[in-house]
Amino acid sequence: VIFRENIEDVYSGIEFKAGTPEAEKLRLFIETEFGKKIRPQSAIGIKPMSAFGSKRLIEMALRYAIKNHKPSVTMMHKGNIMKFTEGGFRDWGYELAKEKFAGQVVAEADLQSAGNGARADAVILNDRIADSMFQQILLRPAEYSVIATLNLNGDYISDALAAQVGGIGIAPGAN
Repeated sequence: VIFRENIEDVYSGIEFKAGTPEAEKLRLFIETEFGKKIRPQSAIGIKPMSAFGSKRLIEMALRYAIKNHKPSVTMMHKGNIMKFTEGGFRDWGYELAKEKFAGQVVAEADLQSAGNGARADAVILNDRIADSMFQQILLRPAEYSVIATLNLNGDYISDALAAQVGGIGIAPGAN
């Protein structure tokens, strides 16, 4: 089951066409105010991510896993590269688990350090880098029961998984 952030991320529609006055104004603002270089005549997209949106999605995924006795929720992200947007998504998920789901959800890292004393009845919360996740989900799908991810990653992974069972027209979806 895939929980895909549907409002934020690059699909939020905040983008500016290359060569437009708006794109140039934003490019110059970013360069002047933040010292970040963007090539002239670039198209520019903005990727907003919030703690509110991320936690809301991950909470739904965790509640679903608990209610339906699923063993794990995997947060799929590119936080290794996009440290503040997708990395924030991951970090906010772990924060949420500690804040709202103590005793019901355990982080994979905490489970590993607990050894034989680990709780077998808790939902395991883990995270995987998107690149690696694509391979893992195709080669070892049984290891993943619930995936929580951002909009663009969710688009890709849902299509890849649908292909495993016959194609994107077969997989149901809901907002």
